[in-house]
Amino acid sequence: MSTDIQTTANQFKFNNGLFNTIVQGIPPEQWLKQPTADCNHLLWVTGHMTVVRAVALNILGAPWSAPWQGMFRRGEKRVDNNQYPPLAEVQNAWKEVAQQLLTALPEASSEVLNKPVEKGRPSIDGTVGGTIGFLCLHESYHLGQMGLIRKWLGYGQALG
Repeated sequence: MSTDIQTTANQFKFNNGLFNTIVQGIPPEQWLKQPTADCNHLLWVTGHMTVVRAVALNILGAPWSAPWQGMFRRGEKRVDNNQYPPLAEVQNAWKEVAQQLLTALPEASSEVLNKPVEKGRPSIDGTVGGTIGFLCLHESYHLGQMGLIRKWLGYGQALG
């Protein structure tokens, strides 16, 4: 495995631990609360990060899908809270996708990782590997959002 993809895999692994720390102790009834009307709630951010990790899996040739994934794509309008899948289902999907991605990354060939990325897909360096790196950076951004929501809900900061 190349140093770049190993670093990205380590960052995804770190993000798994950070995710678990951020959500620790937050009861289910708090996951749909929003700091403001135009902010996402923890359930949406978790669903979104799961779907984005699935994009990375799909790029690496390991398909994953869920019937609800469309509601968590970038730019989708939020729906009524009762239309979201159950929290446990989204959390289980996160765990499943997280494990699959950590398995798929070390198995990714340099041929796949060095391929030029398809037009319009974000990438750090124009390659598939650069897209995987971008998706990890994107996830870290959303973990920051989750940390802020955690504090707003009154559960303290997750790090530091």
